[in-house]
This record gives sequence, C-alpha cells and structure tokens, in this order.
Amino acid sequence: MKSVEFLGSSGVGKTYMYRKLFETYTTSQYLNVRQACIKAAVNLEITFGFNRQTLYNILFGSKVFEKKKYGLSRMILMNRRNNWNEKVNCKISWDLLNKYLATEERSEVVAKRMSNFDRGVCLYGALKSTLHQNHVVVYDEGALHHHHGLGRSITTDYSFNEIEQDEILNPDGVVFFDLPFEEHMSRVIERKAKGVNTFSHGQLSANELEAYVAKDVFAYKEKITALKMLNVPVLHVQANEDENANLEQINVFLNKLNYDA
Repeated sequence: MKSVEFLGSSGVGKTYMYRKLFETYTTSQYLNVRQACIKAAVNLEITFGFNRQTLYNILFGSKVFEKKKYGLSRMILMNRRNNWNEKVNCKISWDLLNKYLATEERSEVVAKRMSNFDRGVCLYGALKSTLHQNHVVVYDEGALHHHHGLGRSITTDYSFNEIEQDEILNPDGVVFFDLPFEEHMSRVIERKAKGVNTFSHGQLSANELEAYVAKDVFAYKEKITALKMLNVPVLHVQANEDENANLEQINVFLNKLNYDA
C-alpha cells in the first residue's frame, strides 16, 4: 500500500479540497479513507458469528446500508487496534512527539494529541496490513497531520538509516496546502465565528489565536522542510489559486504515484 497525506495548518482548506477531489474525480484509481476502510474491512477475516462473505452480502452489499458502511468498517478494523500498532514501526515519531509534548502544560491537550496520533498509526497499520500493495490511499488528517515535533533537525538527531525505518516519516507523497498569512487568519476567524474550533485553540482570544496560528503555520513548514530532506515527494499547493487547476495538479500527482505503484 502507498500512502499520501494532505497537510496544512487548520483553516487552510485542505479538508474542503480533499472532499472536492473525490467529488470531481469519481473514477480515480486512488482511494480516500472511507473507500479504503470499506475495502479493507471486506478483505479482513471476520470472527464474530458471520463469515466474511455473509457479512458482505447482508451489509456491505446493501444499498440501504450505504451510509453505515464506513462506520462499520472502522469498527471492524479498530477492533484489532493492538495488532495494527505492532505492525507499524514509528519509534522516532513517538520520540519526537513525546519531546514536543513535554513542553505542553495542558494535560488534556497532551492526551488528545497522543490519542489522535495513536489512532492515525492504527488506521495506517490496519490499511497497510489489509489492502493490496498497489493501492494508493489518500489521508486527510492522517498520522502525519497529528504528528508534532518534526523539523529539519531530525537529520542531525538521527541517522538516515534510523529514519528510514520509521514508516510514518516516510509516506509515498504529501500534498501541502499553503496560504498567505493574512488570508489564512481571515479564514480561521471566519471559521471560529461559525463555531468551528479545534480543541487546542477554541478558547483563545484574538491575539492568542493569531499567535497560535503563526506558530502552527511555522511548525507545518518545518515539517514539510524535514520531509523534503528525507526525499518525500511533496506537491506544494497555493490554496488561494484556481480551485480546478489545483485539483487537476493534485490528481496528476496522485495518478503518478498510482502508476509507479
């Protein structure tokens, strides 16, 4: 399985573009997380009373059950959570995240960030262990999105051989969304006015929010710099440019990975 992540600071528009990509290119060879989970769950041996084929015929094959397929597939995959964790080498990622969180005073933020990253690792492990090696899965808010502490100093703190063993730090591609800072802040403020808050900055004042976003943007650019140093293919997308042109270049980028799979 090949993995690609959409990355970018909160409010930059990556989730919107992720949704539009799969609405626009409905016959693409790459998979979104929903499609990948359903495909993986169908491929997984079920052990709670139904054989796989019976479950598929009754539930996954039912048009009536269409809206429930994704939720059921996630439940089936995460039922083996510990198994998937064991299948993913991400030691350096955990080291970096723990070092980063050691400076965080809010225990609820520490717990949430660790939980989010762990969930991303488990999902990656589940899909990698279940899907065919030629499948290309595109993540919005995957493990790398929830990873913190990755910067250009990684190559001085660890050897390339050590880094190459960490699967989370070596995706097959990244689509990075960027915006001029003033426009980015306008989007964040607009989202907040509509009640869209992340757990980490929902209660911040205007000045605190601007400082938070500036820090988050810097952290993402450091993350992208580090990934480029590790030779991860990165497509840089200016989120304020023509939407259709951006979608087309993302589609070309992903199809190239699929062709090389």
